[in-house]
Amino acid sequence: MEGSSVNTMGWRIPRISLGLDRENRLMFWGMFFNEAGIGIFITLWPLYIGSLGASPAQIGLIIGLWGFSRLLFLMPSGMLIERVPPKTLILGTRIGAILGFALLSIAQTWWQLFPGVILMAASTASFPVISSVIADVAGRGRARIRAFTMILNVGPSVALLITPALGGILAEQISLRAIFVAAAIFNVAGFLVFRRMSDREVRVQHGPPVTYAEPFRDSGTRTILLLAFAVVFASILGVTLVPNLLQNVHDVPIGHIGFLGSLAAVGSISLGLLLNNLKVFENSMLGFSMAISSVAVALALFVFGQELWIFAIAFMLRGGLLATFSVMYATLSEAAPDRIRNRAYVLAELMAGLGFTLAPFAAGWFFEVRPQLPMIAGMAVLIPIIITVLWMSRSFGGSSSSST
Repeated sequence: MEGSSVNTMGWRIPRISLGLDRENRLMFWGMFFNEAGIGIFITLWPLYIGSLGASPAQIGLIIGLWGFSRLLFLMPSGMLIERVPPKTLILGTRIGAILGFALLSIAQTWWQLFPGVILMAASTASFPVISSVIADVAGRGRARIRAFTMILNVGPSVALLITPALGGILAEQISLRAIFVAAAIFNVAGFLVFRRMSDREVRVQHGPPVTYAEPFRDSGTRTILLLAFAVVFASILGVTLVPNLLQNVHDVPIGHIGFLGSLAAVGSISLGLLLNNLKVFENSMLGFSMAISSVAVALALFVFGQELWIFAIAFMLRGGLLATFSVMYATLSEAAPDRIRNRAYVLAELMAGLGFTLAPFAAGWFFEVRPQLPMIAGMAVLIPIIITVLWMSRSFGGSSSSST
């Protein structure tokens, strides 16, 4: 959808409208730069750790530490949301991310990555409050689904369309360290965007204090939280060491791997727009199953593929992983009662973070047995999850649209 702006000479300049109001437009661009910072290094992250002398198991340890640190910072974030204004919390965590990437860029051995990983993980504490702001600003029903899809899927996917390839170029032309300098710069840009947010008051819940146990007592919320863990664990198990598989088994150059990483964004954008525009996916569980199926097929191609074009298709399908998050959060925002919603967002990050933490350890061990084994294991776990989600979609048919 197009709009227009007027410059000082009275000319109308066409511009693309995101279909979001001012506050969620800032969330869109803030998450764009956040994901750009992640995207420029994430595809080559295992290779960078390995270049500092780490074995496959130690690579899994470092990546798993990132996930474990995310959990530690998420635990108190539920209380912080209820005590610290959203803008202050978001900006504070962005500073931690900037410092973390700077430290990663100067590490000399793999164990020196620990401080940077911990600081980088600190930024996770901002994600529940970002989700809360998106939901509050967007309202309910279809508008909320659109906001989550645009901000947590389409925007980050556009960033990921560019930055993995850029990371591959920087790694080949300069060094692997250069990608972490670029990641810090992208996070500075995100910090400047979030600074333009309106000052919002802390959202106070009336009645007795909300505990983390309450979201698990609500059946709909509990189901989505458990799915968050299972899907992330299986997906991360399968994709974590794909770059190492391509380099060690198939002799794919680093630059090519970076460009392949960008193709994941093509798949994610395409799937996100499909989920956002087809009426059938107002049943968010159907969208969830489609996104998970995309990842499962990608893992199968990584296992059995031999040619570069097959791996290109696999990376496009792997883009379904990012789409699962926007669908999950949109569903959670509708399923969770307002009173427990903030804690539900924190728990969703915790459950996903737990999967993100455990999966790399398993991936490292499996990889040492056989390079394709992590992908086989991830695919084997995802298949029954897909069947379960499709079966559940019958009862979740109106969950995402009930308030429209």
